[in-house]
Amino acid sequence: AEFDEKRRALGVEDALREVPGITTAMMVALGENDVKNVEDLAGCATDDLVGWTERKDGETTRHSGYLDGFDLSRQDAEAIVMSARVQAGWVEAPADDAEPAAEETAEA
Repeated sequence: AEFDEKRRALGVEDALREVPGITTAMMVALGENDVKNVEDLAGCATDDLVGWTERKDGETTRHSGYLDGFDLSRQDAEAIVMSARVQAGWVEAPADDAEPAAEETAEA
């Protein structure tokens, strides 16, 4: 309940909860980084969520992501961003891989 109140105070929309993999605590972290709706999340890169490492002059610098501390893999972050893009209507949902395989088997 505490996270829900905080994300509302930050102006994070309810629809963000419908993105698979997003929790209320994540919604608060996203809201603190000005990601307040599905479109905002769809516009994120994986690096925005999980962070990235940069090498310059032999030194490595780690940049944190919006969802650092949530034990989110790069693959999980990619799936969240893609789900948001589908919900926002930016891309079509990927076709079910089982269907084409069944058609190929029937034709062979």
